[in-house]
Amino acid sequence: MKRIIAIIIIFISCIAFAENDKDKSAPLVTDSSGSAEKVTDTTNPHYTGKYCSECHEKTPVSGGNKFLKYSGDFYQLCKCHGYTSSNYIHPVDIAPSEEKKAKIPSYLPLRDGKLSCITCHDIYMQCQLTPEFKLLNKRFLRGAPYKDRTALCFRCHDEKKYKKLDPHNQLDEKGKVIAEKCLYCHVEKPDENSATFKDVKLVGDLKTLCERCHGIRDKHPAGASHLRRPSLKALALMKKMESVFAITLPLDYDGKITCATCHNPHEKGVIPALRKGAKGASEKSRQRLPENMCRECHGMS
Repeated sequence: MKRIIAIIIIFISCIAFAENDKDKSAPLVTDSSGSAEKVTDTTNPHYTGKYCSECHEKTPVSGGNKFLKYSGDFYQLCKCHGYTSSNYIHPVDIAPSEEKKAKIPSYLPLRDGKLSCITCHDIYMQCQLTPEFKLLNKRFLRGAPYKDRTALCFRCHDEKKYKKLDPHNQLDEKGKVIAEKCLYCHVEKPDENSATFKDVKLVGDLKTLCERCHGIRDKHPAGASHLRRPSLKALALMKKMESVFAITLPLDYDGKITCATCHNPHEKGVIPALRKGAKGASEKSRQRLPENMCRECHGMS
């Protein structure tokens, strides 16, 4: 079903863009009276076919002078967004290197050899009353639709150079521990052959370390917060689980359940297989006791 919906959206957008090309010579319009409506701080001028005078001194000439205000300075023309040279999502008014320039597609035009807002955004598209474009391409990106916004970025940039660091990939091609990966969470690399949770030194609160990548999980799992001190009954069950299943269920330094209590943060092979701390490293979600964790811990088995 998702694939069908995606095909329909792409089909509609192709028709819409084709129609847009037909109308490239059409003059910009304001409102029915021939003058733009009053603009306030809450006015959204995009895709309305109005407010031409906000950017143009007079009606632009198709294929000729656009009569842009501020000498065509997009920092000023796009001032509603509050952008400055320091907080743009991408720097503009710079000339890309010859290497970068060779990779830039022809449909992403430079302005006087430099990057500008119009390199990625088809400004003319949003000047017209085109609600279908607003639905399919809210940011009027050239070459859209895209699965996500970064797909446009990788039209020019090498995606391989922007992959996120996965601190859970902790072994190199020869199966040796990558010490630098350990330091993402640890003050110093622990001895994987002998160290216990009480021996390791973390760079911060373990919950916070996990949330840096995984996001806040205050109600996890099953819609309930488990990051607290277990009751004496629960603690006894956990100790029994460690003995019966030869696993470890470490609590944090304050005796509270934490992410690593249920999930093994280490890649398979980092901790020797015969050690209790190795269990769960190869399981889905790296659960220390897959499928049975909830039942055993809550005494439902």
